[in-house]
Amino acid sequence: MRPNVILLVALLVVSAGVLAAGCTIPGGNVTPPTAPPTGTETPSVTETTTAGTETPAATATTAATVTTAATTTTGTPSATATTAGANVTTAATTAAAGGKTATVDLTAENIKFDKSTITVPAGAAVTVNFNNKDSGVPHNFAVYTDSSASQNIFKGDIVTGPATTTYTFTAPATPGTYFFRCDVHPQQMTGDFVVQ
Repeated sequence: MRPNVILLVALLVVSAGVLAAGCTIPGGNVTPPTAPPTGTETPSVTETTTAGTETPAATATTAATVTTAATTTTGTPSATATTAGANVTTAATTAAAGGKTATVDLTAENIKFDKSTITVPAGAAVTVNFNNKDSGVPHNFAVYTDSSASQNIFKGDIVTGPATTTYTFTAPATPGTYFFRCDVHPQQMTGDFVVQ
């Protein structure tokens, strides 16, 4: 029986070393697959945080790894959690403000926008993929409460073409017709920003 005790002690020492190194058994740190993208999701942001390793005694070591991934979608919020030993992985999907998102492709070319009306849901998280095709000409995209442009809702940075940029902001929560323009060319480049 003595060889069995030595074998058991050796196994415990190896297991403690594996945990101290942050390793897991094969298949022990697996996150279940998620559904394929439907085309309505915004790009996901993944943040990984590793908790510190503490060694309270020479024979005991604790290691924890936490991974959190957040994605904004138009679907119903859901969460999954997988626990394997000291490793915890959590993936959460949360809805944007009001659960709505809107993506708009907007091009500036020949000192005009390719759209005169943009329609988005009230309170939506709005992403504007802006493409300035006018070589050497500065443009931007800005939204105002009305055509007086005295109170802005969103004012994007000016980019000199040819260039692309992405603007993100939250649409007004109150439905109505607002105003958008290029601040560099406020007379030529204008349109209606409709919130429904």
